[in-house]
Amino acid sequence: MSSAKSVASRYVINNYGNTLSVDEPTFDQDSKTWTACIKTDFPRVIKNDKEPEEIIVKFLSIKDLGVLRFTDDFKILEKTSIKECKENFIKSLKLWQDRAEKIVVAASANNLARIADTRVFLNPILNIVSNLQKKEIITDEEVDLFERPIRMKQYLMMLDELQIVRRVDKAYTYGNLFVELQAKERDPDKLELAILAYVLENSYSLIREQFKIAQLEKFVHVDSCYYIPSLEAEKPLYLRKDTIINRCAEEYGERDVLSIQQILDKLVRVDALEYSAPYYHANDTLFTQMLDMKNALPELASPVA
Repeated sequence: MSSAKSVASRYVINNYGNTLSVDEPTFDQDSKTWTACIKTDFPRVIKNDKEPEEIIVKFLSIKDLGVLRFTDDFKILEKTSIKECKENFIKSLKLWQDRAEKIVVAASANNLARIADTRVFLNPILNIVSNLQKKEIITDEEVDLFERPIRMKQYLMMLDELQIVRRVDKAYTYGNLFVELQAKERDPDKLELAILAYVLENSYSLIREQFKIAQLEKFVHVDSCYYIPSLEAEKPLYLRKDTIINRCAEEYGERDVLSIQQILDKLVRVDALEYSAPYYHANDTLFTQMLDMKNALPELASPVA
């Protein structure tokens, strides 16, 4: 360990506690100063319910929680406050949760699209697809006649960005991706399913933020309460229903036990999860995809405000 890192490490331990550490400091020749980034390896304790119960400890590496800047003779010039480090830590955990949810949705989009409730929640998309299959164009006048025209325009704008529809003179028609998927799926129902899955895989964050479909989020939350611990453990877990229910309450404030049980049943029916009494466990194919996506992510850093 270099002298600069030794000094920075001692300062962090003495002033921030032993849960934080520093990267190797870098030296700026112009200012003759050292800069060290503060980081942590946060332990995640995960329980595998299958007998005999197993406790797994993994570490979530989070960098850029703060910085130390000091002179060549090791006098501190700048330091991130403990309060700001904590705030950055909380933001980073939220960032990981959001990333993990996106991974779960992206890998299981085809399964989630097969749930009847999803088709109800995202019915405006199906309405658009159905009309384009029949008449190849949806005019602005027709959009204005929908029960919620502003919401329908928002859906059309989202589908335009995904190249599922294309804007033409005062109307929308099918886009390049629509044509591509239609060539693969001639059956109208299968085409709708393929487009719905594509939208979920590529625009779930937008659907969540812009359309705020709480019922759809609940399915994702329950699914994530199984898969996120498994991703953290880096192995498929076997979890009892009560473990998933407790995590739903802790992570999302979801406490409707009967509703969570119903969602678990529906996830099993579309192979998003598997169930062997009394344990829920992974669809191995989906989990392998999720783990590959997780491993391809850049190292977790504190998001910039």
